[in-house]
Amino acid sequence: MAQKRHKGVEYRMLVQPTYDETLKKSGTMFLIETVKQFSNFSYEVVVEEALEGKQLTWALHGLRAPELLMPSFGGARFRKVYYDLKGTYVFILKKIDGGVNEFNLKILPSSVTLQHGPDTPFVSFYTSEKLFEETRDGELEKPQHKPDIKRSADQTLRKKKA
Repeated sequence: MAQKRHKGVEYRMLVQPTYDETLKKSGTMFLIETVKQFSNFSYEVVVEEALEGKQLTWALHGLRAPELLMPSFGGARFRKVYYDLKGTYVFILKKIDGGVNEFNLKILPSSVTLQHGPDTPFVSFYTSEKLFEETRDGELEKPQHKPDIKRSADQTLRKKKA
């Protein structure tokens, strides 16, 4: 399958231990968000997940509008908590255009360590929420506002005569 030319970082990802107060259970939280920001809605990243042995694969299938169409600002996101992950895992991200990033992770109840990542990533990978938040502004693409298109009086007159 032909891969598109590398466009740079398109996503940001946070993987860290978490604790669910309701379930009283420890887990590992995976969060992905787009670098591109949207001014009308906070979209969801559509992800197809597969966990087979020590390999976790996320196939990214695009974006979906939120179910509640309330106006909001931000990037598209997907969040998932996995319970009972412990040890070394291969985490694979696949984009719809054929791009693939592979990460080797060491997952413990108290920490996640990135052991190896891709040479040309399309995702910035973090295992610290503090660093994830601190670097956010520098990595995000702000939405570009399109200029208002105003017709000149001459264009309006020509249209009325036709």
